[in-house]
Amino acid sequence: MLFAETKEVAAQLSAAALERLRANGVAPTPEHYTVWYAHFSGRFPALSRAIDILETNQAQVGEAHCADLYERFFGMEAEHDAVHVASEKLGSALESVMAALREAGADVGRYHDVLATARGQLDLAATLEQLKALVRSVADETARMARNNQALEAQLSESAVQIESMRHDLAVVRQEALTDALTGIANRKRFDQVLRAAAGQAMESGRPLALAMIDIDRFKLFNDTHGHVAGDQVLRLVARTLADSVRGSDTPSRFGGEEFALVMPDTPLTAGVSVAERIRRATAGRQIVKRTSGESMGSITLSAGVAIYRPGETLAAFVQRADAALYAAKAGGRNRVVADAADFAAQPPEDVAAPDPQVPGRAGPEKGAASQGRATGTR
Repeated sequence: MLFAETKEVAAQLSAAALERLRANGVAPTPEHYTVWYAHFSGRFPALSRAIDILETNQAQVGEAHCADLYERFFGMEAEHDAVHVASEKLGSALESVMAALREAGADVGRYHDVLATARGQLDLAATLEQLKALVRSVADETARMARNNQALEAQLSESAVQIESMRHDLAVVRQEALTDALTGIANRKRFDQVLRAAAGQAMESGRPLALAMIDIDRFKLFNDTHGHVAGDQVLRLVARTLADSVRGSDTPSRFGGEEFALVMPDTPLTAGVSVAERIRRATAGRQIVKRTSGESMGSITLSAGVAIYRPGETLAAFVQRADAALYAAKAGGRNRVVADAADFAAQPPEDVAAPDPQVPGRAGPEKGAASQGRATGTR
């Protein structure tokens, strides 16, 4: 991130950034300051567009917004160790290549001198022996040049293999850093990245973004009864069910413990509820069998909460609303899908438990798991 303003312009941008932070009641930390300085510099149009959208939606860009914007536009990947190791290996490989090329350059110069000398002596060769000696000299130098070229080719081939290996290692490290080791789906870090990007796209496009928070009912009891190995088996089963139930643009992730999250771009509330309901029913319909003995351990159920992103709200608030809907599903009897109360009021889907008027966002007990999985929106 480079800025090239003059001292006077930089002072003006700095003053504007600090004034905006003061007006919004935001602490002038380096991260918050960077967001506003970059915005006023005009060098980051995507950042400025995101801020404009927030302000158009009458949202004050507070500390949570600044944190989201900083991570979205200036956040660094936490992969410094792998990058450092790869950089050292790459530097070593490049040094070897450059040394080989320098030697090849010297050889070419030497070869040129030999040929030039031979050409000059050619007219002076008076005997067959002199001519033979001249030819032998050129032949020897040509053979040496050929050997050196072969060595250079081998060095370049070896370096190419090393560089390709480093490229593969970095790709593996990055993938592992974003994947939950137990379940094989996206981890919390990847969830944060995807949600941040999806929210930015939703603000710019005006298209709906749905988030489902999904939790395994009574998982601790199952774990205590059947053991952690069986518990891990259940976590992998739920993760596989999520992965098998979504589109390529959706991102299922393990949010933490027995809680999962599903980010669904371009998805209205009804369709988001339908997907969560499909996952709930698919999981409830399976018997969990102990692999070692074939003994049935019964079935498990899921509860889920679904919310739609509101342009201008912080990501923390978005996740909290979906999480609140999830806990409303738990409070309503578990094994059900509940939509965020405010989203439900704005767009009541057919296939979600209705909110209890006594408790906002809570599923009415008379509905039970009434979701039928009939999407009234498009995905």
